[in-house]
Amino acid sequence: MTLLGIPHSRPDDSMTDPWMSHRIDIEGDPSRYAQHEWLLTNGTGSYAMGTVPAINSRRYHALFVATTRPPVGRIAGLNQVLERLLVDPDDDGGAIQFTTCAFRAGDAVRYEPRGFDLLETFEKGLDVSWTYRAGDIELVRSLQLHWKRQAATVRYRLRGLDRGRLELHPMLTLRDFHALLQENDSTPIDVAARSTQVVVTRGGIAMCLSVAGASFEASSPSARWWHRIHYPIETQRGQADQEDWFVPGRFVVDLEGGDEHVIELAIALGEDVAAPEEDARRAHLETLQVPGDPDRRRLLAAAADDFVVDRKLGHRTLSTILAGYPWFADWGRDTFIALPGILLATGRYDEARSTLEAFAEAIDDGLVPNCFDDYDDKAAHYNTVDASLWFIHAALEYVTISGDRASWKAWLRDAVGRIIDAYIKGTSFDIAMTGDCLISAGSPSTQLTWMDAAHEGRAFTPRPGKTVEINALWHHALLGTAALIADDDARTADHYQRLGSRIRRAFNKLFWNDEVGGLYDHHYVDSSGDEHLDVSVRPNQVIAVAVAHSPLPRTKQRQVIRHVRDRLLVPWGLRTLPPDDPSYHGAYHGPAAQRDEAYHQGTVWPWLIGPYAEAVLRAGQFKEPAVAEARRAIEPLLEFMETDGLGQLNEIHEADEPHHPVGCIAQAWSVAAVLRVLHLIEMHGAVD
Repeated sequence: MTLLGIPHSRPDDSMTDPWMSHRIDIEGDPSRYAQHEWLLTNGTGSYAMGTVPAINSRRYHALFVATTRPPVGRIAGLNQVLERLLVDPDDDGGAIQFTTCAFRAGDAVRYEPRGFDLLETFEKGLDVSWTYRAGDIELVRSLQLHWKRQAATVRYRLRGLDRGRLELHPMLTLRDFHALLQENDSTPIDVAARSTQVVVTRGGIAMCLSVAGASFEASSPSARWWHRIHYPIETQRGQADQEDWFVPGRFVVDLEGGDEHVIELAIALGEDVAAPEEDARRAHLETLQVPGDPDRRRLLAAAADDFVVDRKLGHRTLSTILAGYPWFADWGRDTFIALPGILLATGRYDEARSTLEAFAEAIDDGLVPNCFDDYDDKAAHYNTVDASLWFIHAALEYVTISGDRASWKAWLRDAVGRIIDAYIKGTSFDIAMTGDCLISAGSPSTQLTWMDAAHEGRAFTPRPGKTVEINALWHHALLGTAALIADDDARTADHYQRLGSRIRRAFNKLFWNDEVGGLYDHHYVDSSGDEHLDVSVRPNQVIAVAVAHSPLPRTKQRQVIRHVRDRLLVPWGLRTLPPDDPSYHGAYHGPAAQRDEAYHQGTVWPWLIGPYAEAVLRAGQFKEPAVAEARRAIEPLLEFMETDGLGQLNEIHEADEPHHPVGCIAQAWSVAAVLRVLHLIEMHGAVD
């Protein structure tokens, strides 16, 4: 099933690299692929991102985005390279150009130069490459990020000419990856050329570029800038959509003799470059244990690995999971929803333990950080009610699957206990257990659950009071913890079990909507003291069935699944509202306020297919009909990875058909959902 028109391209015997996952033969107008995006990562938070025809269509596109404080402090380093090949070095006007940039032309987009007219093939695996042809001349450009280092290599392979000259003009911005650069920016740019290298420095950030065997010629002051580079995707998002690129000069390579010429442009953060370790990431990925179809295991391994990075806490280096590319860092909620699929399903127990430890050390008054600050290494933000409960969910899964009771006893049990105690006694943001033992949290002006969209102080889905998934997770946390501590702390275990019984009764009494055979989304009390139940059909109710310790009897579990299937299920995930709801938004585009309002008001989220499929499996007791239904639920997402997703899964899709993929082009919990379901099926005995 394809949305954007990229054909299925599962690796075959003709692909010599077993990690090559996609090959696209460019037919017709190459600009039609200008919003088909690819992603490369290197385990540090650095990335490269662009489009199939090598046009930068948004501010986050670049051949190298470095991290100055891994995994954050991201800087757009090398945005693009202007490539000119002179078959006759004395005829500058006869240059063949392989680069393409976008400019605004009224309401249309103009492409100049039109290097993409020569593009024949795009390929993606752990690297990306483009093959261009001009008569008998073939140029293959490939891009590789250096594993665990702030460096990249752009490699050019030229065939079909025995002499000529290649000019490489690096185009840089050296700005925060969220920002845009204009020539009149007050921050000066320094260029220091030395032999075959040039170091470009802006605002204390230095980027070194080098081409072995080349000479570097600095640009004249009048030729140092390309102005008004246009980003069409930013236009669609209602954002500023133009910037200027700095061109420090050109590397000139004289080509003499031979049938093939290989030229390498090395890029690194700092003032020196280094050669890549060619097989470092491949060797790492080969160690992962990935469930599912053998033909898809490499694809899933690479996709999951894109999000796993190191985070320094003091003098120690721990692991974490980035929420999504290009703009998210590691968010507590996202990290722990994703952890069972990204790390446990792939056998990465050490990194799972390390990730739990990184956040456990930051727990404050029972709250796991919603996110660490992108710009202050010592700061964290705690405005969430569910991150702590998803932390416990991930911790229980980790101990159960890995068997690591030593870490549980040494520090993890204490972290879980501090969360439970804080929720019972009450903590920040009005988070507290009430008289019926259910958790209440927040106010009409806060957004503490995963439905957290807000703009200029307005929360679009505040969900104050008692929410359905929070209390299902709370019930699961108490009973799951009780099971782990029963042998050595029977008193506390009994206390948690008694609370669980009271929660179960209160949950069914408060949330069950017998009229529709489903669950209310949340209960709240207004400023006048009147009680309200939100009758919106939301996907959050399915989490009450997906958790191992469900507060619902099996008959009601099946009713919830049927209700969600009938009202919210689409091929790419679950809608956040059904189309007949007055608050439903079918499209996701335009300015930030417009997008934020639609974010959880109909928009489809692939990650929710995980709880949905897990609910199907648990309610169906992992019997064959349930397994078959769960497989059907995740199959469209697997096919999307093989086609339009170019190896990844989007954050969201539009609610209206054909459910265009939008938001982040790669989201951890979307990939994790698929892996988690495959892992559950495998653990319960149904294997491919």
